[in-house]
Amino acid sequence: MREALFPFFRFFCYVNQDCMNHQNVLRTLFFVPCIIFASNLCNAQLRFNLDANIELTAASFNPNRDPERTINTNFRDDDPFNPVRGKLFTHLQFSDMFGIEGEFLFDNKGKRFDRSKGNQQFRMDGLFLSVRGLASNHLNFWLGRVPTPVGTFSARSYSHVNPLIGYPLAYHYKIPYNVFTLNPEAQNLSLRDNNVGAGTAIYEACWITGLTTFGEIEGFTYMLAIGQGTLTNPEAKENGGFQIAGRIGRQVSEEFSVGVSGGIAPYLQHDLNLPAGVGVRDPEHVLAGIDVSVAVKQYRIHFEAFHNSWDTPQYQHETSVRAYTWYLEGQYFILENFYAAARFDQMLYNNITDPLTGTSTPWGYNVNRLEAGLGFSPLDELTIKGIAQQYWLDNPSSNSITILALQAAFRFDHVTDIFDSYFSQPIH
Repeated sequence: MREALFPFFRFFCYVNQDCMNHQNVLRTLFFVPCIIFASNLCNAQLRFNLDANIELTAASFNPNRDPERTINTNFRDDDPFNPVRGKLFTHLQFSDMFGIEGEFLFDNKGKRFDRSKGNQQFRMDGLFLSVRGLASNHLNFWLGRVPTPVGTFSARSYSHVNPLIGYPLAYHYKIPYNVFTLNPEAQNLSLRDNNVGAGTAIYEACWITGLTTFGEIEGFTYMLAIGQGTLTNPEAKENGGFQIAGRIGRQVSEEFSVGVSGGIAPYLQHDLNLPAGVGVRDPEHVLAGIDVSVAVKQYRIHFEAFHNSWDTPQYQHETSVRAYTWYLEGQYFILENFYAAARFDQMLYNNITDPLTGTSTPWGYNVNRLEAGLGFSPLDELTIKGIAQQYWLDNPSSNSITILALQAAFRFDHVTDIFDSYFSQPIH
């Protein structure tokens, strides 16, 4: 039975051979005793599966300068418009009920969150123990670094599912509010004026560590996650607090579904600049959202809207700042393998009091964005996308950003057989 683990370990040695001491690999190996114990207990044959996505993208930017050029870039410099990206999806199944699932990202421009520690083109995004099928499939669990539990886009974010290239603003756009430490109004307004982000509404590029339970009961689907870190700042796990977030959905008919989402958690990472009597776990981020999906004939329509608030005990007048974001996405299949798609987004901010002038001013400049394009699949494994993405910002120094991109998105299912001959060699 233990010999069946060799393909699993050989795979991680192969794809991560240049950073075998990396913390992510140690996290992977942490699960080894669990796997061995469970496999012996279940007396089952282990099965290992590997799927992969590869994206090759050519893009032009106007203006081609920072920070405008990096408006889609995440905090670790990964970006869906970067030239070479790939995702590996691993699934180690050691019984019908128990398995371990992983998700790994390669981005040719990826870096570590701490820039002083250099580049990190390959990283682990998710790794969790999966327990499925309890109580007639009403109860399932994930334990580990788990997927985003709110909204519907997380499952549609992969290049073989996402009809466009970019993500909705709600899931990546960097807001001009520091969620790591408490900044006074003037410093956060400086972030706004310089088009610099220091937080997100939902940070899809970085998952939280915790326990997720999900399933279906009486026609309602549910997902509830409890863990460290927050939707707005997964690194907030250092504050010792916990997040509660989730979604409840209803498949009204075969063509129509609706859902509501919510989450609450302390968002600060560091206890610097705290006002008297305020603890690092006191300021909270609160999210509430709704979603609607429609699939009729050749049409696919998705709508999501989120309300976000961040407590601001350091501000002189306001007790919180708020942001509202929504998007409407449509896809029309002209042919079975040829489609047109578009997504319109907005990120809207409320006003605060400028401490220097005493006047009312938005704490962030409103953002409007349209992304539209065509997709063609000449093969089951390949989708070619051509898109245009246009930003309109209320920022007077940078009010228009245009991106044109062409992407070849490859999807390979069950590629484990490619490695069979390699896995069969003894591990030295």
